[in-house]
Amino acid sequence: MNDLRFALRQFLKTPGFTLVAVLSLALGIGANTTVLCWIENLVLRPLPGVERQEDLVILTTSQSGRQWDTLSLPDLRDVAAMQDVFVGVCGSQQTPASFKADDHNEWLYGQIVTANFFDVFGVKPVLGRTFLPEEDLKPGGHPVLVISERLWRKRFAGSPAVVGKTVDLNRHAFTIIGVVPAAFQGDTVALNCDFWAPTMMHREVAYSGIDANQVLERYARWHHTYARLQPGVSVSRARSALATLSLHLEQTYPDTNRDIRLHVALIWQATYGAQNIFRPVLGLLLAASLGVLLIVTANVASLLLARTAVRQREIAIRLAVGASRTRLVRQLLTESILLAVLGGLAGILLAHWLVGFVTVFMPPTPHLPIHVVLAVTWHNLAISMLLTLGAGAIFGLAPALQSIRTPLTDALKDGGRAATAGAAHHRARNLLVIAEVALAVALLIGAGLLFKGLRQARHVDPGLDPRGVLIAGLRVGMNGYTRDTAPEFYRQLRQRVAALPGVEAVGLANWFPLGFEDTGTGNVEIPGRPTRTGEQLNFRLAIVSPGYFPAMGIPLVAGREFDERDDPKARQVVIVNETLAQRFWPGQDAVGRTIKINGREKTIIGIAKAGKYRALNDAPECFYYLPNDQARWALDLGLCVRTTAGAADGIETFTRRLQQEIHALDPNVTIWVTLPLTRYVEAAAMTQRLASSLLACLSAVALLLAAMGVYAVMAYAVSQRTQEFGVRMALGASARQLVWQVTRQGLVLASTGAGIGIVLALGLTRLLANFLYGVSPFDPTTFVGVPLLLGLVALLACWLPARRATKVDPMTALRAE
Repeated sequence: MNDLRFALRQFLKTPGFTLVAVLSLALGIGANTTVLCWIENLVLRPLPGVERQEDLVILTTSQSGRQWDTLSLPDLRDVAAMQDVFVGVCGSQQTPASFKADDHNEWLYGQIVTANFFDVFGVKPVLGRTFLPEEDLKPGGHPVLVISERLWRKRFAGSPAVVGKTVDLNRHAFTIIGVVPAAFQGDTVALNCDFWAPTMMHREVAYSGIDANQVLERYARWHHTYARLQPGVSVSRARSALATLSLHLEQTYPDTNRDIRLHVALIWQATYGAQNIFRPVLGLLLAASLGVLLIVTANVASLLLARTAVRQREIAIRLAVGASRTRLVRQLLTESILLAVLGGLAGILLAHWLVGFVTVFMPPTPHLPIHVVLAVTWHNLAISMLLTLGAGAIFGLAPALQSIRTPLTDALKDGGRAATAGAAHHRARNLLVIAEVALAVALLIGAGLLFKGLRQARHVDPGLDPRGVLIAGLRVGMNGYTRDTAPEFYRQLRQRVAALPGVEAVGLANWFPLGFEDTGTGNVEIPGRPTRTGEQLNFRLAIVSPGYFPAMGIPLVAGREFDERDDPKARQVVIVNETLAQRFWPGQDAVGRTIKINGREKTIIGIAKAGKYRALNDAPECFYYLPNDQARWALDLGLCVRTTAGAADGIETFTRRLQQEIHALDPNVTIWVTLPLTRYVEAAAMTQRLASSLLACLSAVALLLAAMGVYAVMAYAVSQRTQEFGVRMALGASARQLVWQVTRQGLVLASTGAGIGIVLALGLTRLLANFLYGVSPFDPTTFVGVPLLLGLVALLACWLPARRATKVDPMTALRAE
């Protein structure tokens, strides 16, 4: 306690030093606490309201080396039968739906889930119950619903009478049987779901145009699948068991499971949900925030060295009167750790404020109920305090050991300055400044590369033109339309919308590129061409209508687009992209060729320009399009409308016009969501924008701290050389000479640090490769420009104390000592 009281008195005596040190530590520890919080909430423990997430794993499939994140229901049930490995296995599928209660209708996002869904996640209802096993056996047999506590309180005022209440979901009567806690959002991280229905109600809820029994087919791989491991079962054992099961299923069901392999992945390895978006960004930010913390530690250590140099006389007197060196080291370490604790507490408060900062950079998603749950947990606090104590011990140890090495006779001289101690102090502080500059240069180069890559992304050709395009989601299946009746509705809708003023083109599609959602796939074969062992021929596809390509601004490089001739009675046709055409017919005309898609022959009638389908930095991939009149299993399509620049007074006005045309055609059909395509495709660059923006913030802090470090060293050096400068000026030295002498010393330190920083940056670029568009990780402009920028900052930091040195009065300086 005496050490603590003495430390507090010392800090109160030097409030300026204390404030600078605490604020510096708050920046470093706050940044690390914030990033650690993001990692825990978005990657490691990303499912709020779920018990023992460390026991959960994700099940995926692969075929011929290509990974998929879904399983079929029969495969899922076969895995669930392995009760010696898994406590339970559950599946889900997300979908929007029209929810109507008490004459109030709205669109909600929910999930179709297996009956044991809530049991696997350990979610207990706050009211009523969850699903029974028998409620998920017969297609269409049990229209029951579990809703979220959010929906219960918003729509039903938290009334217990909600259990047993009948509501309309997609114009079907469902009975609410339970309410689950508001903390639980579902199993897709950051997607906020408000209702859950049994898997066997798939046709009534999702309206995907499938037959009622199709969900039971082994080829229908639609379910995102989680499993909870039995106590004591390792992930490696689960992987081994699934490998054996995969071979058994392939032998038993060769038509549907040929080359299909089942895999186990940890939650943070999910290829869907927020983990997939944030995981690479947060790994980069963690490395950057640790770099900032190291800079802070070096900065505070430098301040403590300067403070210890001033206290040499005090320390020498205490040693002379009998204090042990161990006792003094303990006192000085107590001071540094107390300083670190004060900075750590301030950093935790800063983290509470910064934790929601990541959502600022997320694109608008009115078509998806995105909700990121972020909170500083006790895990984050524990790690932050360990970082705090570790930093305190590290930056306090060097000054403490340095202070007790000073010879007493030198330290007790008048003025308390010791030549040997001063030289050692200068060497230590110079090394710290070099380390700060090196880390700052590495971070700034990384931020510069990301910023240049993001700017370059604006010039990446996505293969479409999103300007002036409006997309609108429709759900016609809930209004009774079928595979046979929906095409006529869509045909009339296109005609009506095309007749609106300012409309240049209108089309329909079951999926639009460069958003958060993925699309379906189909297996491609080329007649007469043998398939090589392990060759991947499962390619992504889209179901589109006539008018889609001009509406989306996707040019055809050969052939024609779909038109009214491509009906179910006509020959089966397909449009492929350039990548697919060049892969199978290099240097030849692919138009008129025949390919098989899922075993059915189709004739290529056009070749579309290759584009970007999921992200702007994707490698070229094969892609193809099917006409909606011939691929009628895609029941619910979305509109894409290209308008002239002045066609509408705004999105709301044009949406009303669309709704009027839809209402005139069928009063029961409503638009699910409307969004400009330019905003929709912002999702494609989200991870790059996150990485560049957040790393830029950390790099700015690093630059400021490095400049402070250089300034502090030079200011201290000038204060220690006051007498020398006075003598030099008395002997005729000019102000310019003194400025250059001081500045040169600082620039040598900055140049040395910059050189080391460039080497560090070369290693950092490995983490950046996936975030760069058309920019080399070794971009010479960035590697030259950043050190020059930091050199200018260092020059300013050196010039200020150097200028002060020129104002020294020679007579005053000579008397001072």
